[in-house]
Amino acid sequence: MTQLDLVIVGAGGFGREVLGYATDAFAGEPAHRVAGFADDNPRALDGFDLAVGVLGSVRDVPISATTRFVVAVGDAAVRRALADVVRARGGRLLTVVHPSAYIAPGARLGDGCVLCPFAFVGTAAILGANVAVNAHASVGHDAIIGANCVFSPYSAVNGAAELGDEVFLGTHATVFPRRRIGHGAKVSAGAVVHRDVPAAALAVGNPAKSRVMFAEAAASRC
Repeated sequence: MTQLDLVIVGAGGFGREVLGYATDAFAGEPAHRVAGFADDNPRALDGFDLAVGVLGSVRDVPISATTRFVVAVGDAAVRRALADVVRARGGRLLTVVHPSAYIAPGARLGDGCVLCPFAFVGTAAILGANVAVNAHASVGHDAIIGANCVFSPYSAVNGAAELGDEVFLGTHATVFPRRRIGHGAKVSAGAVVHRDVPAAALAVGNPAKSRVMFAEAAASRC
């Protein structure tokens, strides 16, 4: 079996969590290992007793044939930007699935996804590249999730709903079946989406009301 050396992009709190998830995921794959972190701050892990450290910036970490990257940042736009840097350097993204997560038969995951403990992905759901599904978050059957989306803990997208790229769901946010969330939109913690949310909008409340945050961005994504 070919050894893979995983570099976690982002040495913040989520990055430290992903270190644990990847370690658990690799427990049955002795050829794989976490090599360390890529972060612009070389002292990002000072004070933390971890087995690996910061290897350098994502722009200058050495890349070999066995190197893989996973982005561990909770901001959707930053996830996309960091993944773009990795790809521009010829790097490859690796999907990390915690052993307690459930992926139904027929679901499809793009490269670089992170499925945290007890995450759920239903049958025939499609996740684009570089999506983060946090602890106890769920993606319903037949849902379509765009690239670089972020699911906070306990957020839920129900059956046949659709998220554009770079959508952020806050903790306990819920999207009703067959609803659509536009590119770059954010759904606040606890919001319940009964109606479609436009691109670049913020949805708040139950039932959620949407307000476009950046009209120019929304127009460019229509």
